[in-house]
Amino acid sequence: MDDAFNPSYYNTVDQIYHARWSVAKLGRLALLRRSVEMLWPQGHPTRLIQVAGTSGKGSTCRFLEAGLACLGKAGAFLGPHLFDYRERFSIDGTAVTQDAVTQVWETTVKPHLIELALENEQHLPTFHEVNILMALALFDQQQVDWAAIETGVGGRYDQATALEVVATALTNVGRDHEHLLGPLPWQRALDKAGIVRQGVPLFSSAQDDPTRQILTAICRDQHAPLHTIAQPEVDQLDQLIAAAMEQALPPEALLTSEHQRWNAALSLAGIRTLFPEIDPAQVIRRMLAVRFVGRFWQVAAGVYADIAHNPEKLAALAGELTQKFSASGKIFVVGVSGKRSAVANLAPLVPVAKAIIVTGVAFKGQELQLVKKEVESIRADIPVLFIAEPQQAVTVAQAMRHATDIIILTGSTYMIDQLLNPDPYLQTINATWGWRARQDTPVEGTLQFTLPRPPER
Repeated sequence: MDDAFNPSYYNTVDQIYHARWSVAKLGRLALLRRSVEMLWPQGHPTRLIQVAGTSGKGSTCRFLEAGLACLGKAGAFLGPHLFDYRERFSIDGTAVTQDAVTQVWETTVKPHLIELALENEQHLPTFHEVNILMALALFDQQQVDWAAIETGVGGRYDQATALEVVATALTNVGRDHEHLLGPLPWQRALDKAGIVRQGVPLFSSAQDDPTRQILTAICRDQHAPLHTIAQPEVDQLDQLIAAAMEQALPPEALLTSEHQRWNAALSLAGIRTLFPEIDPAQVIRRMLAVRFVGRFWQVAAGVYADIAHNPEKLAALAGELTQKFSASGKIFVVGVSGKRSAVANLAPLVPVAKAIIVTGVAFKGQELQLVKKEVESIRADIPVLFIAEPQQAVTVAQAMRHATDIIILTGSTYMIDQLLNPDPYLQTINATWGWRARQDTPVEGTLQFTLPRPPER
């Protein structure tokens, strides 16, 4: 990428070329902004930090939540959830209660949405927008001082970008949602960097030069201070961890993983820049206690689950497994859902796997025969099996397993929910999300404009 690269202009041309799509997306942001103004005319009381990136967004939000708790009550808005909708809303490290969710829905969010419906049904919010309003209402109800907000997809057109924030963070730019963000790395970087606001500092741990150059150019245009995190910041974090620990980290601690220490270093850098007077040792002690459901979770002896679902997350998982279980055979049970490339997702696992079993997913699952056809292009010297039913896939994995082998369930949040959700009622609701919607419901995330019919003659 040369010095002539002008990200603002290229974004402008891209928006013009896709004006019907891009203006509709920007219209959604304007509608959400209006909803926030209607519900909180004096401004929302919680100070927010928006986090975007291909991987590490959720963990970074949790580390920010932990560190910001040194300054007051802190929260995080996360997505997606694994088992229970309320997992999306964390306050002081704990998911909000079922009663809290019901109360803010009944007293704040639902009445507002009914008003919108009476005004113009085309202004009804998407699922993501409802979740953001629920998060803001919960933070207000619980008097949260600081909160981290996880971006859904991309950045520029994600509805979280409609919110007023005191800082933004970008973890990295990799391969995910290419059908929405673009097939080339610079296209995805340009979209994710759209979270940058006028004069608002951006913190980033992205290591590739194209992304950094795009961030530099966009931050220059927006007069937004840019703070980049590299290996020295991670080394400093390691020193702080060593000083804070009286014994070895427990295996379930997020900070046992190298990629999670990058997320923590990014979070620490943001907090220390915003609050130079803060005690980093106190922040580290709180970060050491962070846990995250579905992240390298031991569900039984020798069986682990991890909700990694894109190539970058799966590569990080493969590295973590190599570090922690170098002598163990690794049998993966992998679900493929959404529009992700099965080949791209499985490729990071092949070098470390003893066997891979690709299985079906009840919600948003890809057709297994099509996945099989795609995966046949991978030349793997290991068994790759295709078993439609996830529980049967696990049974086969257990039959293949030797004494020192481990089984890893990964690739799809929906598959792990299908296998392990302890609440059968929520499991059903999760697996059948959206079944009430009519087939002609507009595509989520866009404004739809209906032209009046001409009078009949």
